[in-house]
Amino acid sequence: MTRADFKLFSSCIIVLVVFVNINVNAISVEKFLSLSFEEKTALDQFRPKVAPLLDEECMKHDTYLIRWLRATNFDVNAAERMLRQNLKWRKSQKIKNIRNEDFKDMEQDFPITIDTYDKIGQPIGVLDLYEWDIRSAVLQGKTVRLVRYITALVENITGQVCERQQKGMNVTQDVMLLNADGINVVQQACPICLPLWIQFITSIQNYYPEWTDEFIIIDSPPAVQIILNAIRPFLSRNTRNIIKVFGHNRKNWMTYLDNKISRSERRKEYGGTKPPFKF
Repeated sequence: MTRADFKLFSSCIIVLVVFVNINVNAISVEKFLSLSFEEKTALDQFRPKVAPLLDEECMKHDTYLIRWLRATNFDVNAAERMLRQNLKWRKSQKIKNIRNEDFKDMEQDFPITIDTYDKIGQPIGVLDLYEWDIRSAVLQGKTVRLVRYITALVENITGQVCERQQKGMNVTQDVMLLNADGINVVQQACPICLPLWIQFITSIQNYYPEWTDEFIIIDSPPAVQIILNAIRPFLSRNTRNIIKVFGHNRKNWMTYLDNKISRSERRKEYGGTKPPFKF
């Protein structure tokens, strides 16, 4: 058997072993665990380099390690640097306990729900974007507070992914579902608002790479395009690929959501039957 044949055979075995141990509907898990020979080799090199640094149970799983490798195109050294920077940030910002902090001062003005799931069990962060007055937050000097609040929300939803994995569920990512109907340039896309959007997206890419399966935006008005154009230079290729934008054609986004999320898991604004959430 030649070296090329051996590598091909090994790659097939790796994919087969993963495939027979997962639910075939859980595309997210298959995506994360089906590795080529070279990718599996990179993971085997990466794991011992960073294992002593990982102090949370969720971090010790291959699904966590693979995120950093995928974010750096399986460059082991780059992935190690990125993960070390992340751990340093988590320690300095006390992220480990951020879910226990009190954000009642933010919840009413910046509501979001994280109590729904798609058809393969991925948690969904649902955000009525038109209710978020970004300009007002900036003018009131709440930018830092808002960023920390958003970080807590992201930590919460990624924490749900970890908790579901520990229960044996085939879940590795989350979904963000945004209703943009009614947003406007003044409140959400003004010049002083855009730096916050840029900070948010770069934070997600640097500290939570490969956690989100899709950003789905429905009922998108022109203001959304202004925001996307502003942040586009800061988006990685992976992030650009997961953003799905739908206009006001209800049939289009309903068809897309019906394939991904049951109507019983969607509230009225998203074409579903789930009762309203009381904040």
